[in-house]
Amino acid sequence: MNDPCVTASEPLLSADEALEILLGEARLLAGVETIDTLAALGRVLAAPIESTVDVPPADNSAMDGYAISTADLHGTGSRLRVAQRIPAGTTGSVLEPGTAARIFTGAPVPPGADAVVMQEYCRREGDEVAIDAEVAAGENIRRCGEDIKAGTVILDPGRRLRPQELGFAASVGVAQLEVYTPLRVAIFSTGA
Repeated sequence: MNDPCVTASEPLLSADEALEILLGEARLLAGVETIDTLAALGRVLAAPIESTVDVPPADNSAMDGYAISTADLHGTGSRLRVAQRIPAGTTGSVLEPGTAARIFTGAPVPPGADAVVMQEYCRREGDEVAIDAEVAAGENIRRCGEDIKAGTVILDPGRRLRPQELGFAASVGVAQLEVYTPLRVAIFSTGA
C-alpha cells in the first residue's frame, strides 16, 4: 500500500469508532431568541411557559340556569323571585336574599350566590322560579383558576411548538416565547 496518508502502524477506525469521536467533539451551538407567539410555529421551546391568568378568570356558571343561595331553599319546590338576568359577558349585581338570577353558561356568578340550578330542574312562573331539585352549595359553578392557576407552568421546554401549543399559550396571555434559534446544518461528502 503506497498511500502516504496511511501508515502501517496506525489501524483504521471503524465507522462506529469514528462517529463516537466526532460526536464527542461536537458542540451544540443552540442560541435562544424571543419571538412573537404567533411566529413560533415549528420552533422548539427554550424556557417554560407560565400562565399569566387564572382560567376561568372568575367563578362562573357551568350551564344555563338560575344562580341562587342554597340558604334560601326550603326543600324541593322552593320559590324565589327572579331579580336579575346575567348573560355571558356581563356581570350581575349582588344576589339579594330570597332571590334568584337567571344566568347563562360562562357568566360570572354574582356575589351572594353559592350554586347554579340547571334550567331543566326549574319552572319559571311569572317573576318567580320554582326549584324542583335538591341543590348543594357549589353545584354547577366553575371556580376561579379551577382549570389553570396564574403562574402554573403550562408548557415545558424542549417541546416543538404546534398550532395547539401556540393557541394554548396565546389563550393565557403569553405574547412572546423564548425559543432555540434554528440550527444550521452543513453536509459535506468525500469520495473514496
